[in-house]
Amino acid sequence: MKKAYIILAHKNLDHLTRLLERLDDGNSHFFIHIDLKTELLPDDIILYKPNITLVKRISTQWGGFSLAEATLIAMKAIRESAIDFKSISLLSGQDYPIKSNKEIDQFLSSSKFSIFLDYFPLPNYRRWHSGGTYRYKKYFFGTTSVAFFFSKTLNLLSTLIPLFSRKLPFHLRPYCGSQWWTIDRYALDYILDYIERNPEYSKFHKFTFAPDELFFHIILLNAKDERIQASITNDNLRYMKWLKYENPHPEILTKDDLPNLYASHSLFARKFDPKEDKEILNLIDERILMG
Repeated sequence: MKKAYIILAHKNLDHLTRLLERLDDGNSHFFIHIDLKTELLPDDIILYKPNITLVKRISTQWGGFSLAEATLIAMKAIRESAIDFKSISLLSGQDYPIKSNKEIDQFLSSSKFSIFLDYFPLPNYRRWHSGGTYRYKKYFFGTTSVAFFFSKTLNLLSTLIPLFSRKLPFHLRPYCGSQWWTIDRYALDYILDYIERNPEYSKFHKFTFAPDELFFHIILLNAKDERIQASITNDNLRYMKWLKYENPHPEILTKDDLPNLYASHSLFARKFDPKEDKEILNLIDERILMG
């Protein structure tokens, strides 16, 4: 089956190259976004392969709209390619498969679902004491001191003056979840068509905190389209290790995590860093090749 992989990368070129080599099964195309503010430069393996597209680069910022924007840039490039991809997976440059390409194909082609998301409705009091509604109700302009000042000022005004309060447009129900997902081509087109018809939606999220964890979820989970709703399952097929849910990032995986990786039904895992553990990828490869 034809698969597209969107990869958001900002470091570790060797890992990115290895990730591409592992996933390149002859039926996959890679749409890579490399953060504009990094010094990560693609080598010949990336530049000259016909199944690799380097999409327009922008500077991304943790917590800002730029991560969702980079994803949308790659999604538009997928649509413009006119290739009939059956599956589109969003990965980071620190991800790695924990199933073989054959197993990935078999799973995706046989599953009754084709949209794999990690999601939950807001408020969620198990994860946040406040319920987490600040994720879309509060203004977020960035992490600099000036941006923080403007955010704090407007958030104070919003409690005093209803005109400044933030509400999701179109009476949408709020959902949140992991940034990383796998969807089908129908869902990709649905998302892009939705934001083209409703520019107010993207405009709203430009001042949302970490919209990459809400933007796509809210569109798909509010869809009135029966095909979309029947295709969604609450599982993004990613293995991640969290010591605390309130932590901003999952833990770096090491050899100690191998038993859990081997036992997982997930297709991909994150995060990996050669500075933390150089051997784990070799061990995963041995297990994948033996499978």
